Amino acid sequence: MLLSRLKSLPRSYWNLSFLCFLFWISIATGSYLTVFLQKNGFGANQVGYVNAAIAVVSIMATPLWGMIADKIRSIRKIFILCISIGLVLWALVPASARVSAALIYTVLIIGAFFMRPANSLFDGFAVQRADLDGLAYGHVRLWGSLSYALMSLILGIVLPFTGVEFTFYIYGVFLLPLIFLLLKMKGADSARKTVKVNFRDMGFGRLFKNYYFITYLIFAIFVYMPMNALMVFLPYLIEAVGGDTARLGLLNACKAIIEIPILLLMRNFRRKVPLPVIVGGSALLFCMEAFFYSRAVNINQIMALQLFHGLGGGLLIGSASNYVYSLAPEGLNSTAHMVNGAVNSVASILGNLVGGFLITVIGIFSYYRFMSIVLFCAFVYFYLSIFFGLKILKKPIPSLRVF
Repeated sequence: MLLSRLKSLPRSYWNLSFLCFLFWISIATGSYLTVFLQKNGFGANQVGYVNAAIAVVSIMATPLWGMIADKIRSIRKIFILCISIGLVLWALVPASARVSAALIYTVLIIGAFFMRPANSLFDGFAVQRADLDGLAYGHVRLWGSLSYALMSLILGIVLPFTGVEFTFYIYGVFLLPLIFLLLKMKGADSARKTVKVNFRDMGFGRLFKNYYFITYLIFAIFVYMPMNALMVFLPYLIEAVGGDTARLGLLNACKAIIEIPILLLMRNFRRKVPLPVIVGGSALLFCMEAFFYSRAVNINQIMALQLFHGLGGGLLIGSASNYVYSLAPEGLNSTAHMVNGAVNSVASILGNLVGGFLITVIGIFSYYRFMSIVLFCAFVYFYLSIFFGLKILKKPIPSLRVF
């Protein structure tokens, strides 16, 4: 039964799923940056500064690459450019650490200009291709969670023997075949219009006249700020409860595995539950995760709490991209995704700067308690903004396509 169902899936599904598998298995290797910096003598404040600096660069680079992609009507080409340069720079990080801390900053910041927009570029590419090919995006994206979990498990076993520097070298191993396959794809540019246009004719202002898009961006800042920081500073929590940071890979794998059934069921779930309800609900799950982190006493409890992160992550991954894509005016889909990515970078700056400071001043447990309050406020705000838009401003939510 299952085998025949898999055989009935179109070739376009398997092609896009394999691209997703390759991309996210490489991204999984990047989750050890904090551990690498720790081992090179960086304190919590310094780790916060590094990640904030990377995020500042991302704010500028992410919407820029998105606008260029919309201008030339090809997310694919811009994505290939960014990851091709990014994988070279990422491989240079361990060597830069042997020279000076200043060189680490330089390589990471220049690399961020190309690497950080890649997530939003690939997300935009995958969402648009799924829409155009009539595929369920959640069913495609689950292969990314599967590969992320697989790589996280492998790294958890391998890194105690190879050292964390190994992650910087294998990052490009899976990106190289991804680049090769994207170069060979015919008709892969997903924009419906293939004619290049001038920047002034694109009407970027249309994007910021949508009440629901703006309120979502505000919500995103206060969700991604603590959510990003939850994972960045997780090694400090692991150490605080007497755990081994080498188990970070296992924690990441647990989180990603939990996302898979959520993404598998997401299409049917979105048909029964409005997208805004799903988007807002993810914040409550992250809130519960942060609160219980503040009460954790051993690494086994931290591992169990990946349930909340996996559920929240699955809901957010499976709904937020669909929500942004649906709200974007025609011709500005890439820009909308990249603006969302830039907002993620703003949130990352705030989360890393505030996180590093709070951990130093009030300690890791009080820090997570504070972040749970921020997430709860984001949860309440988002539903109030929807209510205000519908009942007070009388603004209907634009048609939300479920795919």
